[in-house]
Amino acid sequence: MNVTCHNCNTKLTISDDKIPKDKTSIFKCPKCKGKIDIPAVEHQKTDEINKRQSFLLSFGERLNALVCISGDELKKKVVSTAKQMGLKTEAVTNTKTALKRLEYHIYHLVIIDDAFDQSKGIAGIIDRMNTMDMSLRRRICLVWVTNKFNTNDNLASLHFSVNSILNNGDTPHLESFLSNSLLEHKHFYTVYNETLKMVGKG
Repeated sequence: MNVTCHNCNTKLTISDDKIPKDKTSIFKCPKCKGKIDIPAVEHQKTDEINKRQSFLLSFGERLNALVCISGDELKKKVVSTAKQMGLKTEAVTNTKTALKRLEYHIYHLVIIDDAFDQSKGIAGIIDRMNTMDMSLRRRICLVWVTNKFNTNDNLASLHFSVNSILNNGDTPHLESFLSNSLLEHKHFYTVYNETLKMVGKG
C-alpha cells in the first residue's frame, strides 16, 4: 500500500501483509518519526464506495467515457478505473472509430494518449472537437495522457485545446485525477452557463 506522511509528505510503500485488515494501524515515518495512521481495509473500501457514489450523484446522470489508448496495460487500467468510477466505458483502437463514436454518442470523458493511432491520433480527435458545436464540446472533458508535459499543465492544455493533461508517471493516481478533472470541468461550465443566462445569452 502507498501512503504519505502528513507531517513531512514523504511517500512510503508498506507491504500489505504488515497492515491488519480489521483495525487501524499506526506506523512511524522513517524520515520525521511522525505517526502515520492507516485505517482498516474494510473502512477504506467503504470510504471509496461512498466517495464514488457521491461523485456520481453530483452529476445527476450516467456518464460515458471513450478510451483512446494504445498500450494494452494502460488501456486496461484506464478502462478498469473508469468502470470502477461508474462510467459507461468504451475503448476504441483507431481515430476513424473514435470519430464515428463521437458523431453519434455523447461522451462526458474522452481519454487519449500520445501513441494512439499514429496516423492521425490526438490531432484527428482535437480537430474534430474544435469543429463541434460548442454546446456539445462543453460537455466533453478531454484528457491527454502524455510524457511531454507535467500533470495539470494549464498552459499546454490551453495551447492544445484539451481540458486536462496527465503525465504518464502519475497514472497510479488515475482515479483521483479523473474525478477531479470531471468535477472541475462540470463546475466551470455550470458557472459559465449560469453567467450566460444572467446576461441574457443562455
